[in-house]
Amino acid sequence: MESNDGDDAQDNQLSWDDGHLAQDIGSTSDSSTSDTDDEQEGAITQRIDHLLSYLQKNEFHYDSYVEIINLLRQQGDLVRLRAIRSKMSQLFPLTEDLWMQWIADEANIAQTQEEKANVTEILDKATIDYMSVGLWQKYAAYCIEEGVGNHNDIRNIYERALTSAGLHLTKGCYIWDDYREFELGILNSMAETDDLTSIAKEMLDQKDKITTLYKRQLAVPLLGMQNTWRDFESWMDDGSIDDYTKQIYEQAVEKLDQRMQYEDSLLSVESTLDGYKSYIEFEKSTDEPARIQCLYERTIRNHCLLPEIWQSYTEYLDNKLKVSSISVQVYERAVRNCPWTAALWHGYLRAQERANIPLAKMRDTVTAALNCNLGSVENDLSLWLIYIDRLRRSAKDRKEDSEDLALLRETFQAALNHMYNRYETIESIDYLQKYWARVEARQHSNMEKCRQLREELLNIGHKGEASYWIDYIELERAYGNIQNCQKLFSRAIRAIYDDPERICQAWLDFEREEGLLSDWDIAHAKCQDQLQIVSQRRAKAAEKEAEEKKKRKEEKERSKMQDRINRKLAQTIAERNEENNNDRVEENRTREKRKPSFDSRDDFTTMKRRKIEDNSTKPIREKERYNEKTSVFVSNVPFTATEEDIRNFFADCGNVVDVRLVRTPNGKFKGYGYVEFEDELVTQKAMKLDRNPIAGRPVYVSENVDKSKHPTEFKFPNGINRSTVFVKNIKDITPDRLREVFDQFEGLRDVRCVSRKSGKSRGFAYVEYSNEVSAGNAVKALHNTEIDGTTISVAISNPDAKETQDYEKSDKTDNKERNERKNRPVLNDSQVTSRGRGRTGLSFMVPRSVKKSESSSSSAEGNKSSSNKLSNDDFRKMLMKK
Repeated sequence: MESNDGDDAQDNQLSWDDGHLAQDIGSTSDSSTSDTDDEQEGAITQRIDHLLSYLQKNEFHYDSYVEIINLLRQQGDLVRLRAIRSKMSQLFPLTEDLWMQWIADEANIAQTQEEKANVTEILDKATIDYMSVGLWQKYAAYCIEEGVGNHNDIRNIYERALTSAGLHLTKGCYIWDDYREFELGILNSMAETDDLTSIAKEMLDQKDKITTLYKRQLAVPLLGMQNTWRDFESWMDDGSIDDYTKQIYEQAVEKLDQRMQYEDSLLSVESTLDGYKSYIEFEKSTDEPARIQCLYERTIRNHCLLPEIWQSYTEYLDNKLKVSSISVQVYERAVRNCPWTAALWHGYLRAQERANIPLAKMRDTVTAALNCNLGSVENDLSLWLIYIDRLRRSAKDRKEDSEDLALLRETFQAALNHMYNRYETIESIDYLQKYWARVEARQHSNMEKCRQLREELLNIGHKGEASYWIDYIELERAYGNIQNCQKLFSRAIRAIYDDPERICQAWLDFEREEGLLSDWDIAHAKCQDQLQIVSQRRAKAAEKEAEEKKKRKEEKERSKMQDRINRKLAQTIAERNEENNNDRVEENRTREKRKPSFDSRDDFTTMKRRKIEDNSTKPIREKERYNEKTSVFVSNVPFTATEEDIRNFFADCGNVVDVRLVRTPNGKFKGYGYVEFEDELVTQKAMKLDRNPIAGRPVYVSENVDKSKHPTEFKFPNGINRSTVFVKNIKDITPDRLREVFDQFEGLRDVRCVSRKSGKSRGFAYVEYSNEVSAGNAVKALHNTEIDGTTISVAISNPDAKETQDYEKSDKTDNKERNERKNRPVLNDSQVTSRGRGRTGLSFMVPRSVKKSESSSSSAEGNKSSSNKLSNDDFRKMLMKK
């Protein structure tokens, strides 16, 4: 038995105050010559007092009981030792070792018959906690040796032992053998009598008992039963063993062989629990209740602190065996081993009701369970309800002054007090109070008490909830009178705020079914007035909510705008500082270049060499471009990605030689770069990873080409393509699902779902076939059809080539203008001061539309001036005129 949960944290409190004290207790005569017996005795006494004080505060600390028992045995304090052992056995089930130790201590000092009877009482208790072949053997052997009881009393002990552990496949044979040896001893004592003729009949009866015992044992599959068979053959020296005995023996041997594989699995420490579970399932398939129960007892002996084993055991007893007395006994042991498991306490209470256990005992069980702090409202509520259900069902006298009704009401009130005091929530007492009101109305016809309970329930916080009023009115309608129902409806429509329409409709239905037309008219008028008030109230609340929502939205927009301005301002300041730093660096370089020192020939040679080296770096940068055949261009990469992420992305393709990420002057990653591989084969594998995600974002993998030598062309043809269909409205349809739908037509080549850079679908796709017929059939069959609740549109692909060209042209024009604006000087000469080129801090706040109009007007003027340029002939004519 292990210590209870939560006690480990307090173990440190049990340590000795002085480090040498524990050493003194366990020391022997050769540990320290300076320690005396008196000091040892004082240390033990001090430790015992400390443990007793601790147990007063922590009654359920198992290890403390074990330690104090060992210390008291060292002191020889039998009185306190008995008290501690008795207390521990009440709180916990004891292990076989603890019981054996207790029995040995008591047996050593037992002299009188009363003291020996006390030992047998301890032995009797010891056999209850867990299955123990050793304890049963000790029980019978002690009674035989000390002469406690007659032969029939000892036979009764052996029969109980066989019922408990006689089916234990590996150890049960010990009890059978002891039982047989006991009977043989009686027979031998008879043979020593001088007058054998007078006891001849008794001897024959005794031989029959031994023969029957042999046959009973040979019918049970037990380890070593072959030796028992040989002993039986020797006993039946005349060879007159009947065929039935041989048959049941052979069946038992067969059963033994079937179970040996499960017994072998139990020898493995790692799989002992799984081995027991498999073994139990096998025994259940044979449907032998006694063997199943025996195996559960063996499992519990080794895994007594696992609630799942106890729950499985008790469920089998409740649903299959259905013997109430056995169920109660097992449940009692279960809650002692696992008192923190609410399901075991609930089952224990129901088993007590099935066994018709007295109400006082059941109430004590409820109290014990509540003291275990099962940890939730539901668990405690279930305990009270099971007990209250028992009281309600067992109440025979339903008069107002009966004891049964008084006990039921007292229990309801105790349950309410307990639930509210422990959990301090209204929800914890709602169901109990509703249940109490129903019992008072239905079972005891006490509507006054029912109304009192329902009114209390409304007043503690449920006055505005329609469901509570409707339950109240239904009770009144069923067990009270119509007039009270009408009064309750009139109160309810003014108090309810969560569902006024429901209570109004319920009132109108009630008056239609129970009342007069005039009553219905009155109810209808009141309901209309109340609903109008509710509507106005809701409109005001909605208006107020809308205003608050608008304010929150405006505040959010202002905050966003301020954040954008702050970010833009910070970005502008950073760019300005960077440009000023760059200007200073460039100015310093220029200044150094303009004033070279020619004081010596070495300086001139150094300057010349530096110039040559600067010029030589340009072609080297050209040579740094990756080989197009062994490298790829990656784009749409998350800005948070690192070089290591890119390498991991392409790791399965082959060896990655180099990764170059393109960055801004500030060192920020721009979302694209170049990756070089070992050979072309690896590059081809890398191209297949196009649109695979990194951190949820699809990465575009394309060939690394020099656009100046290989201009980018559109991948797919423009104009009508009769073998390809264009599919729209597929935003919620996956590519695999789309392929599955269009694969019903022959020659499906490819399905291309168009997506944004973020990876989200744009809602359309292209489906390419190998022939025009299949594409046409797809359009006819699938246009305006529904796929997974979405209607799709299907047509022959016909992208407008002119629009594509115009887009590309406009895109190039925009790029050109952007580059011109980038290269155009920002300030004129008049703005250049002695401190360098100035820059206004508000230039970033100029609206884009103004900038565009300025750029367009300037470009227009440029075009006009360029269109008015004079040719060479015009100049020649002008010269001739002069």
